[in-house]
Amino acid sequence: MSLVWPGAFLQNRYLVLQAIGKGGTSQTFDVDDAGTVKVLKVLDLQRINQMEGKQKAIALFQREAEVLIRLNCPGIPQVQANGYFVLDQPDQEPNYCLVMEKIDGLNLEKWLEQRHQLPIPAEQAIAWLRQLMTILEPLHQAGLIHRDIKPSNIMLKPDGQLVLIDFGGVREVSETYLRNITGTGLISPGYTPLEQAEGKAVLQSDYFALARTMVHLLTGKHPIDLERDPRNGKLLWQDSAPQVAQPLVELLDYMMALLPGRRPQTPQLILKYLDEMTQTAIAADSTPPSSLPAHAKPAANPVPKPALLQKLTGVFRGASLPQNSWRRSALRGTLRDHTGTVSAIAISTAHHILVSGSHDTTVKLWSVRAKTLLQTLTQHRDRVTGIALSPDDLLFASSSFDQTICLWSLPDGKLQQTLTGHQHRITGVTFSPNGRMLMSSSSREIYLWSVQTGRLLRTLSDEDTDAVRAIAFSADGRSCILGYRDGTFQIWNPHTGQLVHSFTTPTGSINAIAPSANGHLLASSVGRVTQLWHATTYAPLRTLDDAQDGSSAIAFDPTSQVLASGGDRAIALWQPQTGELLRRLEGHTSAIRSLAFSGNGNLLASGSQDTTIKLWVPIP
Repeated sequence: MSLVWPGAFLQNRYLVLQAIGKGGTSQTFDVDDAGTVKVLKVLDLQRINQMEGKQKAIALFQREAEVLIRLNCPGIPQVQANGYFVLDQPDQEPNYCLVMEKIDGLNLEKWLEQRHQLPIPAEQAIAWLRQLMTILEPLHQAGLIHRDIKPSNIMLKPDGQLVLIDFGGVREVSETYLRNITGTGLISPGYTPLEQAEGKAVLQSDYFALARTMVHLLTGKHPIDLERDPRNGKLLWQDSAPQVAQPLVELLDYMMALLPGRRPQTPQLILKYLDEMTQTAIAADSTPPSSLPAHAKPAANPVPKPALLQKLTGVFRGASLPQNSWRRSALRGTLRDHTGTVSAIAISTAHHILVSGSHDTTVKLWSVRAKTLLQTLTQHRDRVTGIALSPDDLLFASSSFDQTICLWSLPDGKLQQTLTGHQHRITGVTFSPNGRMLMSSSSREIYLWSVQTGRLLRTLSDEDTDAVRAIAFSADGRSCILGYRDGTFQIWNPHTGQLVHSFTTPTGSINAIAPSANGHLLASSVGRVTQLWHATTYAPLRTLDDAQDGSSAIAFDPTSQVLASGGDRAIALWQPQTGELLRRLEGHTSAIRSLAFSGNGNLLASGSQDTTIKLWVPIP
């Protein structure tokens, strides 16, 4: 009879809340530890009849506890020094107990389901593979095998950290032993290698299962649903993951070799290959890492490397690509850490940094090369509505509903000054082309500021500023352009504060304004279409109507040869001089709220109401 049930109070410390699972040789419960919910695992000896088997299971359970207490890895559930204890009871089997950290978040199987099985980018797979190998490294050094790596046993925490759960390293070894007694074993179809299915798991069995997990995430398909080569049993998965370059293909195939002796032998070796891929701009070179053994390389009919990944090193190197390069373009990566709509983004090409602002009140700095979060800035107390980059890449400004504008330095993200004076929620901010002036808009004020002193220079206003929806400087900095809810444009002189010109389009509310860098064109998001105007005469030129989507964000590339417009879920890329639709970029699950090109035009970033930022590149 067990001493553990919901409502039991154990060790004068743990209140058992509820049973949460049963399987193998253990049961699990949620317990309350002084206000913190943890997981209690209880060894279940009922399935083992022989005393020798019970003694071995107890010894291995105790060893598991000792190892988890000793290991201090953020990717493994933590166990305190007193987390292992035994509950004795007269004339009954003792209850062997282990209390460990409870991991919040989704496991990757459920996470993938929420994405409707949308495959992950290759760069994310590389980052996750590196994280998981770093977790396995101390485990394998201790001589422990996980033996059940698969998406459902990997948790994704809210902070992006992966955690290997239900691993119990030693527990899985104990089940290998118990298989000879009970006739049962641990097999996860599609992930378990042959030697483990035969009861002879080795450390390299984990590499096989981990590679199969990556294949599942990269293809969106369970490994058992993928075809195999009838000649050698090799998994044929590359056609289902065209975003993956040859070096990563070869590494995963190497890890999935049918014989464990032909797989990488240590975590350090796999990490070395991953480092080589990163150092070569993540598969920009079709040549495999030089240290890959010959048997790890494809013997014949190598998978051709996607053209996108051949060009990744050019994203931040060399001159801007010709506009027709965007006729073929693809997703390079997805940035996930915001919890609200990504309302504004800007790219510093000089520092390879993307700055994003969100309705979650934070400003985040990202490394575009590594696609990793660098900093989170929490100065604002309400949703962030605008991000603007100074022309010299030394400053960026953020605006917020909290009625403040913050000026930050690049690349360190240090707060330089806070501009106050708006009496209402600020809806946008932008630098003048010479970087000396800043324009901000709120629900009732249009302010011009001196960047150097932070002093308010003048106010642009008329009788109905409450309806201003978009602001921009002209390319030469001689005009301020305001777009209104009723479709009116106003042109103001920023140096005198005088209204110069006004005109109205009947199409609908103006959502966004973007002048071309060459000073010839002005684009506006109006209603559900994008309109182009002559930048000096303001004569209408053409309307770009993507019938499949709307238009809520717009951006010119620096050559003025490509115009991006973001709608409900897709981005339309246009040739503005002819009105030709070059390409539609699909991948977001909700409306696009912000767009930005890199300084050389070789990268486009999109921020969405779905809380993600996606990075797109052209294929020359």
